[in-house]
Amino acid sequence: MLPNLNPNDLLIFYTVAKEKSLSSAAEKLFLTQPAVTYHIQSLEGYTHVKLLEFKKRQATLTAHGKELFRYAEAIYGQLVEADKYISFVREANFRVGIASVYVSLVEPLLLKMFKGQKSGVKLVVKSGNSFEMVQEVIDSNLDLAIVPRFEYGSDKLNHIQVSHPENVICFTSPQQNLPSGPLTWNELVKYPLVAGPETSVIRRVLSRKLKEEGLEAVSPAVEVSNITWTKTMIEKGKGLGFTVERDIENEVSEGKFKLIPLKEYLQITAEAVTRSDVSNPIIGQFITMVKKAFNYID
Repeated sequence: MLPNLNPNDLLIFYTVAKEKSLSSAAEKLFLTQPAVTYHIQSLEGYTHVKLLEFKKRQATLTAHGKELFRYAEAIYGQLVEADKYISFVREANFRVGIASVYVSLVEPLLLKMFKGQKSGVKLVVKSGNSFEMVQEVIDSNLDLAIVPRFEYGSDKLNHIQVSHPENVICFTSPQQNLPSGPLTWNELVKYPLVAGPETSVIRRVLSRKLKEEGLEAVSPAVEVSNITWTKTMIEKGKGLGFTVERDIENEVSEGKFKLIPLKEYLQITAEAVTRSDVSNPIIGQFITMVKKAFNYID
């Protein structure tokens, strides 16, 4: 059985109580002030109690009004979330950012998820620097980003772990002449480094570790914009680089690169980053798939 309560009356009541003014509420609702007054009177007629008091054009809630306001506020919140979802469906976009080191793992999931899909959802994929991807999420240009866990400096984000910690490995060209035994950080800094920009998470993690060891941060012999260029420069013998093992395991098996054993490994954890004020079932479905790809169990 459907309720007899007029939902428009309830939402107009919520707006008047929130704005504490009939004229301000009318402006927000794009209604005339008499129309707003009519809806408030209609709601009070239905409840048989006074809900709002007006003194010097200032609206205040009565005791009964305060109780009803709680329900109106909850309904308003649900309508806002429903509107966000409808906007998402209407725009028909699913926008994902992927940190360069995770592209080889995550991109095939997107293709699998949307292969043959008839919902009309347009898939938008970006890859690159982790900080850039996270900023795109903050600016609402992306729905989520898969990036290494780090301090990205925003309280507007949800951080959902999608992998167990994994080693950051060191690799180089097979032609590079390096010791076969595990290297210490003191030994590693003697070799030329190919690295991403200063905002690269792996570079920041590496710099933090060197500082902990009392060593100066290494200025890269070659600074590149992404992991693809890192691989290209290392393949040409320009130095050594760092990434996660899953990112280059195929190239290592093909003999394009060789791993450099380390006496102590750094670790990073992958996470999905979304805006805290955005909720969408497609995002949740995709995060579940990413966790499975990483073999991550909560």
